[in-house]
Amino acid sequence: MRLLGAVRTLGVLALVGCAALLGAVSAEAAVGCPKGERWVDHAIVSGDTLSAIALTYGTTMRSIERQNTGLDRDSLRIGKKLGFCVVDADDTPDEPSKGSKKSKGSKKSKGSKKSKKPKGKSCGNSGEITEYKVVSGDVLGSIASSFGVSENSIVSRNSKLKQNRNSLKVGQNLKICVEKGRRKGSPACGNRTPIFEHIVLPGDTPSEIAGRYGIRRKDLYRLNHRLKGNDRGLQFGQKIRICPEIAPRVREKLVHTVAAGENIGTIALKYGLTPNELVRFQNGRLKDRNSLKVGQELTVYRDGGIAPGFGGKSNEDKGVLKGGVQLPSGSRYVVKNPYNAWGTAKTVRLIQSAVVRYRKKVGGRGPKIHIGDISRKAGGKFPPHRSHQHGRDVDIGYVLKGSVANEIRFVRANKKNLDAKKTWRLIKAFIDSNEVRYVFMDYKLQKIVYEAAKELGESDATLNELFQYPRGKGRTHGMIRHWRRHVNHFHVRFRR
Repeated sequence: MRLLGAVRTLGVLALVGCAALLGAVSAEAAVGCPKGERWVDHAIVSGDTLSAIALTYGTTMRSIERQNTGLDRDSLRIGKKLGFCVVDADDTPDEPSKGSKKSKGSKKSKGSKKSKKPKGKSCGNSGEITEYKVVSGDVLGSIASSFGVSENSIVSRNSKLKQNRNSLKVGQNLKICVEKGRRKGSPACGNRTPIFEHIVLPGDTPSEIAGRYGIRRKDLYRLNHRLKGNDRGLQFGQKIRICPEIAPRVREKLVHTVAAGENIGTIALKYGLTPNELVRFQNGRLKDRNSLKVGQELTVYRDGGIAPGFGGKSNEDKGVLKGGVQLPSGSRYVVKNPYNAWGTAKTVRLIQSAVVRYRKKVGGRGPKIHIGDISRKAGGKFPPHRSHQHGRDVDIGYVLKGSVANEIRFVRANKKNLDAKKTWRLIKAFIDSNEVRYVFMDYKLQKIVYEAAKELGESDATLNELFQYPRGKGRTHGMIRHWRRHVNHFHVRFRR
């Protein structure tokens, strides 16, 4: 969208497809809104796109266009006012007037049944507004994760959070736009998730695509045989089949017009990208990334909402443990609390195998591995953990050095006491089981371990595939991702 030399939308590149339709002026704009809807006026500001405006008010781009004759979604002007009808979330059915006749058999009494709860307001592509009441221990990130949405999506619909996103209070009601339902899992994905088709963008590589969906390149090759051994054969617009572990998002294609004082880094930061990603999006048209000119136009692909069929509230952290197995003591590791070390037989086997792989890599040298909580004997709620309920999660202490190397308790890791190279080998030993869904670790520690892995000779492709770093802790990418309170241990979640 062109905003007087700022940002011009070229349309929504929704990976599931989206149509752009223009129509005549609607009667609602002239004579008022239909029952159950209300009129709103929106003044366009810098950064607005028609899709973002529609998402904010829970309506559609087509509806806004119908009610604003002559509107060009590619030429929105700052300050221009748009008027349109939206569903009134607070609307309730009108009481019948005194002169109106009651329908046959109707009765007005105290004992009459309440009418059915009205359907939630629609939002996004095929979503519905849901209200969530904040409970003790909630943080914005955990709420967003449980509903499969972004933190920014929640903030945009809750005015108090716009002022301060850390202002959550117990009992506070939040409006959240979630998908109406999740599609059934595909047998090709082990029934964990539906198949998704990724549309290749300029600069995409198998490692970049794999990281975007939290999977390995080998998972990508399994569903797309022609890619293996032909990493550079990707073509813009090509469709790639994915079994995503990270919910896929629609993408908007924008054009950013360079303003005075901007550079590749500041522009990339504005859209939640890395500088290299922004450069790749130019598809070879950017000759010198260090000599941008005022007025120069850059192509940007920005993430939007969750793709239809992949949202909805997820309860995968909740569950019980049936037929659990207790992790036995071992010569190569220490169990912090055996009473909390119950898991599935598969989890216990994978932990033991990972430790063996790690010890071989380091030649048997170094301190024992410190293993924390898995689950209780029968699983279920396990405070203060939000997960650890079904025997597929395990907390592992970072490999430390110096006086704290053999501490059984988990010790806060930092640049001085963290043995970053051994920690990387340990994390990689778990990931190489090919059964890991994700690893949670503190973002600052990610940087230290990332650099150590690079020193050990890990390829850029592997690092790009596995690490969230250096994209920022708010960007969901890779298997290794930030989660608060993981500065003294990392958390591994295994697949079913």
